Amino acid sequence: MKQKYITKLWFTSLAMVMSLLLMSSCSQQAASSRERSGSMDTPEFHVQRGDDALLNQRYEDARASYRKALSLKSDHANALSGLAVASAYEASRPGVSKATRTSTFEQAEDQIKKALKAADNDKERARIHSFAIRIYFVLQLPKDDWYENAEEHFEDAVDLDADNPAPYYFMGLAAARKLSYNKATELLEKVLALGAQYEDQANKELKRIQDIRRAVPGSQFGADVAYVEKITRADVAALFVAELRLDRIYKQSGQTKKSGYVVPNAQKKMSLDPLQKYPDAVDITGHPLEASIKEVIKLGVKGLGPDPAHKFYPDQEYKRAEFAQLLQDLLIKVTKDPSLATRYVGEASPFPDVNQNIWYYNATRTVVNRGLMTVNNKVTGDFEPMASVSGSEALLAIRNLKEILKSYLR
Repeated sequence: MKQKYITKLWFTSLAMVMSLLLMSSCSQQAASSRERSGSMDTPEFHVQRGDDALLNQRYEDARASYRKALSLKSDHANALSGLAVASAYEASRPGVSKATRTSTFEQAEDQIKKALKAADNDKERARIHSFAIRIYFVLQLPKDDWYENAEEHFEDAVDLDADNPAPYYFMGLAAARKLSYNKATELLEKVLALGAQYEDQANKELKRIQDIRRAVPGSQFGADVAYVEKITRADVAALFVAELRLDRIYKQSGQTKKSGYVVPNAQKKMSLDPLQKYPDAVDITGHPLEASIKEVIKLGVKGLGPDPAHKFYPDQEYKRAEFAQLLQDLLIKVTKDPSLATRYVGEASPFPDVNQNIWYYNATRTVVNRGLMTVNNKVTGDFEPMASVSGSEALLAIRNLKEILKSYLR
C-alpha cells in the first residue's frame, strides 16, 4: 500500500513538473514570437527595412522594423544590434534627459551582448561589433571609457572581417567625435580604399573634418560643437558668445533691446496682452546654456530671438534661414550699413527654393554673396533654408566673420 502511494505521488509530481515546463515554454513562445503574415513577413526582411531607415536617419521607423523582426525571432542577432543603435540615436536627441540616455545605453549594451551570443557566423559578429561602436560614439557613455570601449569592438570587428569598411567608417566617426582628426582621417581614407559601402558617407565626413580644421575654433565650446551635425538654437547662442565679442559689436552699434526679428509663421503661436509682462524667454530656465541665451536675447540679435509667446526653443535645431538672418544682422552692425537689409529686395531669386518675397530672401543673398554661407546643394543650386546648420558650418562662418570683425575679437 505504501509503495503504491509513493509510486502514485512520483507520477503526480512528474506530471506537474512537465505541465509547468510546458506552460513556461508556451508562455515564452507567446511572449517572443508570432505567426508570420505572408511570405515577406520574415526577420530578414524587417531587418533590411530597419537598416534602410537607419541609413536615412529615420530612427523610430528603424526601431519599429527591428521590433517586428524580433517579434518573429526574439534572439535575431542583427535585429538586436540594429534596435540597440536606433535607440541610441533616439536617446541622443537634444532635450532627452541624462537618466533616459543612461538607461537606453545600458539596455543597448545588453542587446549587443545578446546579439553576439546569438550570432551564427563571423559576418554577423563583425556587424554587431561595428554597430556597438556606433552606440558608444553616439551616446558617449561611459563618460571616461566610451572611446576605449569603441576601440575594443573595432579591433574585434576587423579581426573577423578585415575587408569590411563598416568598422573603419564608424570608428572614424568615433575618432572625429573624440576630436582625434588625424586618426579619423586615416580610418575614413581606409573606407575609400576598400570602396563600396559607406564610401559616400566617408567622403562627407572627410569634408566635415576639413571644414572644422579650416574653422580653427577659438574656444573649448567651439571645439566641442565643431563636429555636431545639427546644432540647436542654444548651441548657436553659446557659440557666438564664446567665439565673438557680441556685446561690443551690438553695444557700439547702438542696438536697442528690441530686435525687430521677423518670426517664422510656424512660431506665431499666440498674441500677448500688452499689459502682461513676461520674462524674455519662458522656456530656458535651468537650461545649461541659459546665460548665453539671455545675453543674446538682451542684445537683440536678429535670427536668434524668442517668438511672440516668449519662447526661445533652446533645443530646437537651428535652420539655415535663421542663420542667414543672424549673419546679416552682424554684418549690418559692424559695417554700419543698414541698406544691407534691403539691398536685394525686388530682384529675382537665384535660388530655386527661395522665393524673392519670403522673409529670409535678402539675408540669403547677402550671406552667400559675402561668402559667409554657400548653397547647400551645388548640383541644383538650392539654398535649402529649412535644413539644419552643422557645427562646422557655423564655425566656418565665424572664421570668415573674424576677417571682418578683427577689432572686436577676443
